Amino acid sequence: MKYVLDTSAILSGKDIPLDEDMYVPSGVLTEISEGGRWHRKLEMMRSAGLTEMSPPGNLMDRVRGHASKTGDDIRLSETDIEVIALAIHVEGTILTDDYSIQNLAKSMGVEFKGIAQEEIDEQWEWEYRCEKCHRWLKEPKDECPRCGGEVKSARLVR
Repeated sequence: MKYVLDTSAILSGKDIPLDEDMYVPSGVLTEISEGGRWHRKLEMMRSAGLTEMSPPGNLMDRVRGHASKTGDDIRLSETDIEVIALAIHVEGTILTDDYSIQNLAKSMGVEFKGIAQEEIDEQWEWEYRCEKCHRWLKEPKDECPRCGGEVKSARLVR
């Protein structure tokens, strides 16, 4: 089995299967501070065969495009996008407790497993709604173009 690790998998403190093929994008490595206990865990995982790899740019673009369609784009970091793209590239399962990563992975047909928390069981899409006039918007805005009211994100279950 191939696994792609998100930062949350390393920071969970839970055991990760070291006898499997494990991959991590460089963005995850930069999110873990040097010298701390999590960095030591990361170094142990590297010595057990953790492979650092960057996903191809075309897969990064594909994931970004899909995130834009579901509304997850404002919730995901570039590292999160890397994790999903790398999982597609190596045909692996993502290990993550990040619900936004899980949501987009699910909508793209990418396998994932939670580490310290249960996986999501519903898939969400995000839209934006004016608190004042209740108009629905597809794109995030600071204020409603119709009435100037505050716009908040709203979750839609698919």
